[in-house]
Amino acid sequence: MFGHETITAAFKKLAHEGELGHAYLFFGDAEIGKSLFARSLGNFLEHGKFEEPAGTLSDAFEVIPAEGKKSLGIDEVREVRRFLSQTPFSSHRRLAIINNAELLTNEAQSAMLKIVEEPPSHALIILITHDPSILFGPLRSRFTSIYFPRFSREKVRKILTERLGVSETKAHVIAEDSYGRIGRALRLSSGQAIRQTQSKLTANEIDVEAELETKILALRKEGVLRNSQKLARLIHKETEMKRFNLNPQLQKKAIEALCNTQL
Repeated sequence: MFGHETITAAFKKLAHEGELGHAYLFFGDAEIGKSLFARSLGNFLEHGKFEEPAGTLSDAFEVIPAEGKKSLGIDEVREVRRFLSQTPFSSHRRLAIINNAELLTNEAQSAMLKIVEEPPSHALIILITHDPSILFGPLRSRFTSIYFPRFSREKVRKILTERLGVSETKAHVIAEDSYGRIGRALRLSSGQAIRQTQSKLTANEIDVEAELETKILALRKEGVLRNSQKLARLIHKETEMKRFNLNPQLQKKAIEALCNTQL
């Protein structure tokens, strides 16, 4: 785990005292460690180590959209119900992680509400999203919301230099370009332009995300103050693309038009 020490300490304390709730909603910007934290919590409950698991956990189940789908429907929620109904093998809890919870259909959210209202005693459900307001109010109200903030530039720099051995000069640049997103910082430090393994992206979607990231970094290098309005709009566009199913070709045109606009 990188950072979020306060949240980590709180969950460790709750686990040790047997006070963990049965439903949590993790929210905050993309690439700040929400999913990694959830998996690390599962590893802690099962093996006593708060770190990313080296292999598959017996008592944790992570929901992702099926191949070719851009939504989470009733079938995925049924899988969650089936998983939670089983007795834990190595832990005291059965952990269901639903990443990109904003992809839950209306029918799926209604089904999830029924599970959360009457969960098995050993159930632990974590929804992860960028914006909790997308979810139904009744469903959202059943979860304890945990906000994951961005990291300070100094914190990103320290992680890169002290834990990953990145040079001070390179770490300073990456800390500036990552906008407090540790996931982006790790990608930049390893030379990766875009992460393709965590979600099922088409070639066009990968191209758009890579182009957007390139535009943001280029504008930063030209000058933050000079390009502050464009940077703010591009970062907002990046969040929108992660939240909604937007047409890649139209987004390319929108990004290009924004960059060519005189503000």
